[in-house]
Amino acid sequence: MISNFLFHRVNPQRDALWDPMDVPLFEKCVRFISRNYSVTQLEELVLSKNDLKSNRKFATIVFDDGYKDNIEYAAPILDKYKVKASFYIVTDCIEKNIPTWTYILDYSFSSTKQKKIDLNFSFLPPDLRIEELSDGAARMKYVRELKPVMKKLSHDDRMKIMETVSLSYNDIELPKLMMDWNDLDQLKNVGHYIGSHTVTHCMLGTMSNEEEITNELTQSAAEIKKHLGHFPVTISYPVGSYNDTTIRLSKEAGYKIGLAVKGKKFDASKDDLFEIPRIELYNESWFKSQLRIKDVIGKINGLIKR
Repeated sequence: MISNFLFHRVNPQRDALWDPMDVPLFEKCVRFISRNYSVTQLEELVLSKNDLKSNRKFATIVFDDGYKDNIEYAAPILDKYKVKASFYIVTDCIEKNIPTWTYILDYSFSSTKQKKIDLNFSFLPPDLRIEELSDGAARMKYVRELKPVMKKLSHDDRMKIMETVSLSYNDIELPKLMMDWNDLDQLKNVGHYIGSHTVTHCMLGTMSNEEEITNELTQSAAEIKKHLGHFPVTISYPVGSYNDTTIRLSKEAGYKIGLAVKGKKFDASKDDLFEIPRIELYNESWFKSQLRIKDVIGKINGLIKR
């Protein structure tokens, strides 16, 4: 059994809509994991398979997206505890230094001064079909309700909303938050692994055009190969979204591992290598973080579902 612990941002600055893990909490997590598990890089552990027959408790530490705070705040702590992690990057975000669409959505609603926005789409629930939001509080409330709905939409419908947001809230300037290829080269040179998180952070399981899916998979790998010298063996599905088509096309593209979320441990004797689950850790109390690390919350959820 392997516990794959997933992180995104690690930063001392707070965010009301998507709060990064605070730096002291991240260190507590890494210290606890390194003391209670045999921590190994995910790719090395999964593909070797040799150690998986032992009774040791294995863990891996992985990051999605490619935010700059990964190398500024997380990497020194990983080095302190001699932990090698894997970083799955969105290549367009690296190339253009733009955040993922999920961050852009939050930032746009929280930062704009505009009131008008025509989101009167038939595919949205009636209470989310709006033409105006009066103030910042209304926008924050609205986007908290909109974001989970957007994750369930088709790719095309989601992109219609993002285009409308971009055109309506054109008074903002996106912050520069992402790593660059030099940062990633530094991480690779000290033993961390760089894998793919697609080109644009699209939710692969909601896409119907196989050519577009293939492009997301192959072009991200090609960019990593071009800049870092290796074809990534791992594809991390953005927002944990995938289906049978995603898996088939990932294999055809040349990947060996596919990462989901699911919030449980990976059982190498039963689980598919293209549906490897991960346990996401959040910026919350240390008590709750320990419960997630120990898989107590996962076990409780499993009992509830039964």
